[in-house]
Amino acid sequence: MKVTHVILVASCVLLSSTSYINPISAVPDIDTLKGPTASTPVPANNNGTVTDPASTTFGTGTSSRLALYVPGSVYKDYPGWLPLYKALVFQGIPVTVTKDINVAKSHDTVLAYQAFQSKYLGFFDPLTWSGYVTGGNTLISIGMTSKDLFLRMAFGVGIDTTAANSKYREAIVLQKGQSPNNQFDFTDVRDTEIPLYREDADEGFPSIGYTLDWGTYSLGAYRDDEKTLDGKHGITYRSNLFGGRAVAIGIDLGAYIGEANGGKTRGIPRSYVAQYEPGYDNFLRIIKNLYTTSTSAGLVTSWPVPGNKGVHFSWTYDIDAQDSYELAYEVAKDLQSRGIGGTINWQAKIVKDAYDVASFSHYYRNISAVEALGNMELASHSVSHSPNLLAFPVGTGKEIWDGSTYDETNYFPFIGQCTNDTGVWKTNVPGATTCDTPNERLYFYTLGGSLLGEARVSKYILEAISITNATVRSFRTGHLLYPNALPQVLVAAGYKYGSSGSSNDQLTHLPYQAFYNTAYNQAVDLIEFPLSASDEDGQINGDWEAPGSKYPNGSYAYNQFAVINKIAKYGGQYTFLIHPTTAGLPGLTQTLFSDKLAFQQTLTPKVANIAYFDTMGGRGDFHAARIAAGIDVSVSGSTATVTVTLPKAITDLTLKVPTAWAFASSTVGVKATPGAVVLLNQVAAGTVKLTFKTSGTVANPVNPAPGPTKTTTTINLPSPTLPPPTPTPTTPRIVEDFSDPQRYGTEKNALGFYVGDDGTVASRSSVQADFLLLNVTSTSYWYTLLGDATTCSDYSAFTKLNLAVRFPVGKVFGFDVVVQDADASACSTQVRHPLSVKSLLTNPVNDGWYHLDLPLAGFEGLNSTRLKAVSLSGFETAGLLEVDYVQFS
Repeated sequence: MKVTHVILVASCVLLSSTSYINPISAVPDIDTLKGPTASTPVPANNNGTVTDPASTTFGTGTSSRLALYVPGSVYKDYPGWLPLYKALVFQGIPVTVTKDINVAKSHDTVLAYQAFQSKYLGFFDPLTWSGYVTGGNTLISIGMTSKDLFLRMAFGVGIDTTAANSKYREAIVLQKGQSPNNQFDFTDVRDTEIPLYREDADEGFPSIGYTLDWGTYSLGAYRDDEKTLDGKHGITYRSNLFGGRAVAIGIDLGAYIGEANGGKTRGIPRSYVAQYEPGYDNFLRIIKNLYTTSTSAGLVTSWPVPGNKGVHFSWTYDIDAQDSYELAYEVAKDLQSRGIGGTINWQAKIVKDAYDVASFSHYYRNISAVEALGNMELASHSVSHSPNLLAFPVGTGKEIWDGSTYDETNYFPFIGQCTNDTGVWKTNVPGATTCDTPNERLYFYTLGGSLLGEARVSKYILEAISITNATVRSFRTGHLLYPNALPQVLVAAGYKYGSSGSSNDQLTHLPYQAFYNTAYNQAVDLIEFPLSASDEDGQINGDWEAPGSKYPNGSYAYNQFAVINKIAKYGGQYTFLIHPTTAGLPGLTQTLFSDKLAFQQTLTPKVANIAYFDTMGGRGDFHAARIAAGIDVSVSGSTATVTVTLPKAITDLTLKVPTAWAFASSTVGVKATPGAVVLLNQVAAGTVKLTFKTSGTVANPVNPAPGPTKTTTTINLPSPTLPPPTPTPTTPRIVEDFSDPQRYGTEKNALGFYVGDDGTVASRSSVQADFLLLNVTSTSYWYTLLGDATTCSDYSAFTKLNLAVRFPVGKVFGFDVVVQDADASACSTQVRHPLSVKSLLTNPVNDGWYHLDLPLAGFEGLNSTRLKAVSLSGFETAGLLEVDYVQFS
């Protein structure tokens, strides 16, 4: 991690007093505590054994899953297959890992990892894979260097492995034109350029360049350090007349992911925090699209967010200053009033030193008042919060807190201030670490610290004083420092979840599994949720302002809202850090606590419709169960059966299914909408079976409410609802409910027909989990078809067009809703029938939504037996507009 990033989470010294906030009297005195009594096994400090796919349980499942093909000894030379597998399942793709070519080719989609190098190819393998693609299957290759004629013909590429070309490549620039890339926002360079350049090493990530044969297309072209395309391609796409597709990816995606997860990106990220940086997520999105659009029945994936929401959101708080012990109650109380929870990471500061007073020893009783609220997770923020953590030894595993004594057997990490008499910061204290700085002004050393001491002692103390007998399962280091040995140390100490990285630096907005020694040979049982943004990364306050004179780039809340909406397009996690304090380190701008609380109070309701609020532990439990789940599909006639195998209980798991499938039955309660099914409430470990009709009318087992409702953490969901009979003509016909970002990304509405805009919509139309966000100009228009190009649709059984709109920045402007019909002869010449809704934009409800019920008779001259499309246009001015649903009733 760069030194300039170390100041992200600052330990703060506050000289003012902190009061108690009605602590619970039953809290034990920490001077009477001694423990933990059991020692912790000291993990070895190496990279772990390279994982052989044959030694895992990842080879289960039917041929409906994507096959990750890792033949022979590939795993020894390229251990990146493991982080690749983990990333795929976090994205929600069902995967079977195999070393057997016969097992692999029985699947309709195969991802071949480093398999197409000459040394790993059997004599007949190229012919086998060529026939596989010709047979209508999808083959994705990572790292293909073989120039075998059959493989070259299948992929339609020439191959350039020149290292000199690779060295100067800065990015893969995604290209327009092919369906796997339709999901990306081509007005946003963050969404369409995948960074490769390692600034710290002054070279590009190793890559293979492909040239294109006739009939092969580029999904991603390399851009060099001169900001020009170098004529070679990093992602290629070729399809054939039989429905087969061959895609070549020119970087070691497994290594790219593994280095990102381990914090070893060496300057590749374009920012450290608080920005949209999808990084390797975009590779996963392309692979997911190829899998879900394959010719097989393997079209079901799990959505990364519970309840079919857009982002899995956690408010988190670091308590590392004196006034934080009181102000933690204020942020927790605010969340409680909204029916949601969060995670508070408490620093167990038990030693007064040059860095801080022993704030925990003075104010730990305040924790009980926060716990009594019932909505906050108890988590650790270390003991010392030392800026020297990277230099800490692993420790003995016997570190303890003994409140009755202050001898050397106690864990007392002491931080001292270094001196600078000669222009070099130094210390002469025997056994101390080297000097490090949290703010590039003051330098400190630490004496007596260890990684196991930080983890096990803080966990013990917090659990010992908990009035709810909480188990501490989540950990965040001070300054987001991440020593190599930290993953195995946390697991050894009993932690399950961490949040000590940055989503931008880790090149993902998804959670990820940690690896032994931050390498990627061997996974450990620890899930990391990288930090998305904090109160130190922008001008934090409660202002909600679009770009203008006061905020040229918009207010911080406005910008984070935009980032969250981008993440929601493919389902990700968002973690915000607040320090409940007004203090700050010397040299850093101090921010009023009232401004931080105001930011929380502004952003929370703004994202309530797309966010599933949760604690760190809640998110961790969800993903631990989700990535262990298996999804298998079988089709018989017009019936698809989906079998979900759950080794662990899970809450609100969402399955994404083809929009054209009509839900039929389930062995558990569900909520089904076109393209998505939520398994309601907590489902116990076991097997769940669902059936769908793959053709015919799309059913709506649970019809949407008239408009959006505010969604908070779902503790007790409604009782499971079974599907009603097939809708009659009087049932509302949903044109689009924006419940499926993946479907919308392929330009399909809930009816299965085209949806899009005229190309002038700034930031492009984008579905944000359950509503549409449009950034329009006065000449823009958005439209959705009601049938195919040659069909007119009879809507004479309906009398109204219903839609809900909202203006997220508070600027209300008029526009026209247009229904188009067509001539009676060829159903081709379309006629527009506009209706201005400006006069109807009054009395919003449910967090600013306007529910418009427009009589079809109000569209002058409309022939409702021959409808073609619905569109929005004639915007009075440029601005932001959200749309929740479009339906006829």
